[in-house]
Amino acid sequence: MADMRSQNIDALKGTAILIVMAGHVLTWNHMEDGYIYDVIKVIQMPLFIMVSGYLCGIGRRASDLTQYWRILKRRAVSYLVPFFFWIVLLHPRHPLSSIWETLFCLDKGLWFLMTLFLLNLMTYTAQLAGAKAAHHRKLVFWGVYLFLAAFVAAETLLGWEFLSPGLTRLYLPFYLTGYLAGENREVLADIPKQWRAVFCGLFAAGLIYLASAFDLLDVGTLMLLGRQLLASFLGCGTVICLITFCRDGRVKGFLAWLGNYTLEIYVLHFHFATLLNRGETYNLYSLEGFLFAAASFGVMSLVTAVIIVITKKIPALDFLLYGKPGRPV
Repeated sequence: MADMRSQNIDALKGTAILIVMAGHVLTWNHMEDGYIYDVIKVIQMPLFIMVSGYLCGIGRRASDLTQYWRILKRRAVSYLVPFFFWIVLLHPRHPLSSIWETLFCLDKGLWFLMTLFLLNLMTYTAQLAGAKAAHHRKLVFWGVYLFLAAFVAAETLLGWEFLSPGLTRLYLPFYLTGYLAGENREVLADIPKQWRAVFCGLFAAGLIYLASAFDLLDVGTLMLLGRQLLASFLGCGTVICLITFCRDGRVKGFLAWLGNYTLEIYVLHFHFATLLNRGETYNLYSLEGFLFAAASFGVMSLVTAVIIVITKKIPALDFLLYGKPGRPV
């Protein structure tokens, strides 16, 4: 990620949520394939995590304990309030047991929010430790960060399930890459445009080769997991390059506008991915299957947009559903 203006960042978020929505239309309607869906799957959440890491890298540092708690409080409101509220909302008859169950298997809930909070917690804790070290700030930062990363890895090796450390471990490389890109954005901005175009072409070619030659969803061995991670980095790199090359205009402006509502869309959209499905199975590569997927995407988007507009006019719902103060749209 080069020296990206806010529109580029928001446009990346908007692109990422569109990829997520497309993926959910396919998977919830059992239309996954070995090519398009594989590419969607390896890009969608890694790109979100990478952008989040970048924003942390360019954001305010936890320079003291007061600042540390202020930042974490803000992150907790943004991520954890909707995480827990949606569990209660979807399981009103047994909310406490559902919360407890979800904490040991985040995939049953809005795992992205909790995992992102944990990744933020690791980074800001390391920042605070580095700030206290004065002359050895960088050394202490990396010492604490690597210790926390090693702890997460140890949790997975020991089979601990609380807060699903496997998810944190899986997405940590993407968050860290984004964070380092944010910290070194001036250096990245100096890369000539021609070289960026070359990199974009190489990233895209590598992703196409991997998606066409292998099953990217098979992560049964360490080597296969490494191949998926490589495909994810290549895919994220391709999307980032394309967005930064895209000229400002209506398309980019729309993506940037959409990027301001990624959390709202994320927590709502998949509930409506199967509204048009009447129990039939469609082939994505047929005209009927393509039209069904496109129509499902459109209906899902429309219903999601209507609900967002309505709920954001009610401050309490804006806070509970999306972790945001009420701001009518």
